[in-house]
Amino acid sequence: MVREIIEIIYVLFLSTFVEKVKYTILRPYGYLFLIFGLTLFILANMAHGSTNKLKLSASPRPNSSARLVTHGVYSYIRHPIYSSFILISFGTAFLIGTLGSIAVAAASLIFYYSKSIYEEKLLTQVYPDYNLYKVRTGRFTPKMLKIKESL
Repeated sequence: MVREIIEIIYVLFLSTFVEKVKYTILRPYGYLFLIFGLTLFILANMAHGSTNKLKLSASPRPNSSARLVTHGVYSYIRHPIYSSFILISFGTAFLIGTLGSIAVAAASLIFYYSKSIYEEKLLTQVYPDYNLYKVRTGRFTPKMLKIKESL
């Protein structure tokens, strides 16, 4: 009886995530995404730490004693830490190479997109210049106009 239950659980849920690796062609992209994601995470933390000596928080609510960070990678991307998590998620998924792992990475993209929308509503209330900052920067990737201006 227990064995049958375990088999049902495996077939319904786990088989999607432990299936045979199918997409080995994505593996090189996985390494690139991991490298870019980790690099972006480090750069974002350095920029954030140089402005706010506060620890980062997973909460989307702005800290009332913190200042808006608009330099470093934040001068191009409004949410570089979320971007780094998304890159790391897809990098890991591409290394694993299954549909299940790619689905989990896609879910992380949806999660961080939704979280950023909510967070930006709060940031607009706390920082009067945030709407202007939104015009100049991209949510998860740099705006192409900003890149052309810096060249």
